[in-house]
Amino acid sequence: MIALICATLVAGGLWFGISSAGPSPDELKQEYQKAIVSNDWSRAEDLATRWTKRAPDNGEAWLKKADSLLRQQKYAAAVESLHRVPETSKEAETALTIEIELQFGPLNRPADGALCCEKLLARNPKSTVAQQRRIFFLTMTLQRTRLIQQIRKAIDLGTEPRESYIYLFFADSLAFANGAELNSQWLTSDPESELYEVAEAIFTSESLDSSISMDDRASAESSRRAQVRKGFVMEKLLEKYPHNSELLAYNIRQRIQSGDLATVVTLLAQATVEAESDHRFWRFKGWVHSERNQADEAEKSFRRALELHPMDWSTRHMLAELLQKQQRFEEVKSLRELVRRANELRRTLQAMPNARHVTQEIMARLADYATDCGDKQLADVLPKRFRQRTKP
Repeated sequence: MIALICATLVAGGLWFGISSAGPSPDELKQEYQKAIVSNDWSRAEDLATRWTKRAPDNGEAWLKKADSLLRQQKYAAAVESLHRVPETSKEAETALTIEIELQFGPLNRPADGALCCEKLLARNPKSTVAQQRRIFFLTMTLQRTRLIQQIRKAIDLGTEPRESYIYLFFADSLAFANGAELNSQWLTSDPESELYEVAEAIFTSESLDSSISMDDRASAESSRRAQVRKGFVMEKLLEKYPHNSELLAYNIRQRIQSGDLATVVTLLAQATVEAESDHRFWRFKGWVHSERNQADEAEKSFRRALELHPMDWSTRHMLAELLQKQQRFEEVKSLRELVRRANELRRTLQAMPNARHVTQEIMARLADYATDCGDKQLADVLPKRFRQRTKP
């Protein structure tokens, strides 16, 4: 009997701990390296799969499997492998970085990519990749209050992308030629997204406003029809999402231009508590008080808006109008000078090919403007950052 047991153990390869389970993790890793040298990604995937089975807690094994799947354009499967990388492993940050690019890229799931950015920033607040992608997402989906907050956090950490200063300056009037197209693309993977639907509509509407004002050949009648269609679309969308801050802000601006106080008051009543941290709604509130001849409340509201976003030239313009009525001419002169400089900067920046091609001279002007607006954070870091980034 003992001889039979021993024979069975030897046949099974288990005598004295010897296993016939196959190659070790190190051997599989070596074979994997040979497969990728020969660009045999199917074999590399098979070897990485066997490697992960032998070493399920090995972050490198899962990362290599994800890479082999990526090379074969098996993107969803690659993400599944990336999710298996242990959070405590040294490969965890690399896995998140790769997933960010996949979600924003071929998988067309930017909201998931933004969540990955948040996870990566929680692990490594100085991740420039995560900061840039997160800021890009907030910009293109018109999440203005969060965008301002995110940029200022990044500035504190020294990880802000170069274009973030321009996004901050244009926080009230973000305009991109591909804004509507990009959100339309994102809607294909998430058709129920309020975020993408609203951003697409606003980009489309504001692009229409711009084309109508700039195209001298457009007839008055075609312009009128386009504006009617646009108004109908935006009204229907507001009915669908009555508390959406971007839709409310868009419609309130339109009503302020036409002097429709009653509707502005009604729309402001639909705002959520998030409006408390949105400088635009304090400006709108100030306008209402001003129209009602409540000068003290109007001034408080305008100044609160400027505390939240010091470079807000629209609020400065309204505050100047209010103070003009009170004959406070010295401050009016200062406010109007800042508005003039903002308008010049705006025209200059709009003529640039993109936000990454801003010259040192323009950045210096922006820093001076921020200083005179009382934006201490930008005034302190902008000149220093730009010198660092322009060194040969």
